[in-house]
Amino acid sequence: MLSSKRKTMGQTHQQIRDVLDRQKEYFSRGETLGMVNREKRLIDLENALIKYKDEILHALHLDLHKPAAEAYLAEFYFLLQEIRLVRKSLKKWLKPKKVSSPVYFQPCRSEVHLEPYGVVLIVAPWNYPIQLALAPLVSAIAAGNTVVLKPSEMATASEGLLVKLLSEIYPQELVHVETGGADVASILLGEKFDFIFFTGSTEIGKIVAQRAAESLIPCVLELGGKCPCIVDKTADIELAAGRILSGKFFNGGQTCFAPDFVIVHESVQDALLLAMKRELELVPWHEEMSYVINDRHYERLLGLLEGVDNEQITCSGEDIRNVCKMAPRIVTGLGWDHVLLKEEIFGPILPIVSYASEDELIQKISGYSDPLAIYIFSENKNFGLKVQQAKRSGGVCINDTMKQSSSLELPFGGVGESGNGRYRGRYGVRAFSYERAVVRRGKLGRKLMDLKPPYGKVFPWLERFMR
Repeated sequence: MLSSKRKTMGQTHQQIRDVLDRQKEYFSRGETLGMVNREKRLIDLENALIKYKDEILHALHLDLHKPAAEAYLAEFYFLLQEIRLVRKSLKKWLKPKKVSSPVYFQPCRSEVHLEPYGVVLIVAPWNYPIQLALAPLVSAIAAGNTVVLKPSEMATASEGLLVKLLSEIYPQELVHVETGGADVASILLGEKFDFIFFTGSTEIGKIVAQRAAESLIPCVLELGGKCPCIVDKTADIELAAGRILSGKFFNGGQTCFAPDFVIVHESVQDALLLAMKRELELVPWHEEMSYVINDRHYERLLGLLEGVDNEQITCSGEDIRNVCKMAPRIVTGLGWDHVLLKEEIFGPILPIVSYASEDELIQKISGYSDPLAIYIFSENKNFGLKVQQAKRSGGVCINDTMKQSSSLELPFGGVGESGNGRYRGRYGVRAFSYERAVVRRGKLGRKLMDLKPPYGKVFPWLERFMR
């Protein structure tokens, strides 16, 4: 059995290398570069999404029991909008940018070109298995790259659909979907790609970054972290309660930039808790919410609740263990040393703690790594500015949640342990491109910069005029 497994993995390794060789040859022939071809590939993907819309929604239901409304908005319509934006604007985004040239180079034309990296690897997660696989792919092919896509093996229905959809519209030389688990991902990371785009946990992101660094491969890492949601004493409490819970429980809390925990000023803590409890009673979260992805993550979430008394938990609905359905809940009365305040939750559990002063608040959030997002509910602009200046984050949203990461006109990405690099829309095309300096000089230009010995007469002139 062991030798058979080695043989199987060896075959997989060789198959991946064969794909890479074909993609490198395809790219070197310039097959990815023509603007007409790029636009056609985007149109093909748009048409395929529309064709497979119902299968996409069904796959997301099978993998995560994702409500149709959430699946449609986040993993279908959002992708269509991005494809249409890129198609509309790509020619303008890729137009060479003319920059000034030194006077002593004249006549001269200097430009900055956006050029594709070449053969890129995209490693996608399970929480938004369609969107977070195809959104970077849109950017990659628009920028002129070939792509090897590794979907998450945890979202099996979505993984299978991606293989079917993409193989139908693209040749393997342009886009290849490689399925499998961590062993396949490890093989891929050992190959010499020209660029890597990874979305997932900070823990795995560090491994990806290390493997990329060994071969000096540039990469973008979209990670997560504990995104704090801060409610000060001037906040609209009813508004805050509704918007915090909406952001937290979207996709069952399995969103990398969801509010992870709430820090509320002690003077309005009771009012916020009361408003949230009313919200839990009025909104049927437990009836229409994504399930936890699998048993392992369900057990992990239960482990985070160990030692918490029932009196500290306000729950909406009942858990159904055999299908990994976890009811949404808020948790109060925790100390700052509790595991819920230390580890990223990534599920429908919302811990709430309080602060007494701005100094205490800043001291507490400064102890956390830089998150993907910070949420601030306040009517005091100076307070919001103080929090932003005190703590780095990938994005900030004031008096709402999630919206900073839901606009195609804004860059999306983290900082520090929440990742590096930006994508979405024009920022995605930039992410999958590098800036190339191109200079063209005229034949009749000055010979000053055609430096050749002897330098005797040149050096005094340089000293006089180039100061």
